[in-house]
Amino acid sequence: MLELLFLLLPVAMAYGWFMGRNSVKQNRHSEKQDLSSKFSTGLNYLLSNQQDEAIDYLLEALNLEDDTVEAHFAMANLFRKRGELDRALKIHEHLVLQKHLPNQYKHQAIFELAKDFYTAGLYDRAEAMFVRLLKVKQYRSRSLDFLLQIYQSTKDWQLGIALERIVRKVNDKKLKHGLANFYCEIASGHMAKDENIEALEALEKALDLDPLSCRSNQLMANIYEKNEQYQQAIDKYVAIYDQDKEYFPDVIDAMQACYEALDEEDKFIAELKRMHDETGSASLLIKYAQFIEQRQGTHKAASIMLSAMKRRPTISGFKHFVNMQASSEAESGEQLAVIKELISAYLSDKHRYNCRNCGFNSSVHYWSCPSCHEWEQLKPVRGFEGE
Repeated sequence: MLELLFLLLPVAMAYGWFMGRNSVKQNRHSEKQDLSSKFSTGLNYLLSNQQDEAIDYLLEALNLEDDTVEAHFAMANLFRKRGELDRALKIHEHLVLQKHLPNQYKHQAIFELAKDFYTAGLYDRAEAMFVRLLKVKQYRSRSLDFLLQIYQSTKDWQLGIALERIVRKVNDKKLKHGLANFYCEIASGHMAKDENIEALEALEKALDLDPLSCRSNQLMANIYEKNEQYQQAIDKYVAIYDQDKEYFPDVIDAMQACYEALDEEDKFIAELKRMHDETGSASLLIKYAQFIEQRQGTHKAASIMLSAMKRRPTISGFKHFVNMQASSEAESGEQLAVIKELISAYLSDKHRYNCRNCGFNSSVHYWSCPSCHEWEQLKPVRGFEGE
């Protein structure tokens, strides 16, 4: 009897292993059936426009299988595009709370949730999450971009400056350009208090971050001009011309005032001609024609205007030409005055500035575009109706 038991023992063990294996398979099969059922139910709710019920079922399915994570990101993105931010936020919050998620998905969930908070205007919560992601190389640059946007909206310039070391390490031109404008904002605050040394120090840091910052050089020029350091101011205006020829027409009057303060009008006229020859700017042409009219008469100035407008016609140039003719020809002065009024009325409805990033139009200048919030992108309009 004992021998029979020993003979049956291996059979019993084999049978136990076989039954156990089948039991595991059945459990897995049951789990997959449950998962499939929850997804089917969730999708049915989604198709029936019952989003809240759909989210509950699909989030419960997430607990059972990591393979569904991408589907949840896609669903949240769909809700976000439809403007249903609360539902997208609910999905991303659930993903963030999943302890078993791999880091790849965990970081993605944190980033997407931070974006939800940012869009909802919950800047403090968005800020905390973006700061967490600064340690993750994959999300560092994008998190810095959002953080600078948050500090720009809240005008917390010093908080942005505190990120300078990381910004320099990332070495992204757009981020450095944005941070340079934070220094310009700080400099403007110092200038309002007549703290010129502190303002210049901030502007030097801005130019170190972004050597192409026109705003930095213009603020420096303003400080130098106010303190009667006219040559230094002129150097900064010339630097603006070299940095961005499209923006330069906005500072031409200030540059002229500096040359006149130094009694160097001839140098200014020579610079004016050189710059107009290189750019064809209507503002520079009109300014140059005014000097020619004073020194050589209306006929010579009108000849220069006509020649330039044949190459590059502009409404503002034509208006100035008509104005010259009206003042010199008494017989046709009345008719020309009517034309001048019509042109003035036409131009009064046109915008002076255009954002090169988003196309926003404005009659006044902003350093930060009111539409897309990009820095130093509003510049004088180019073409027939502008420069």
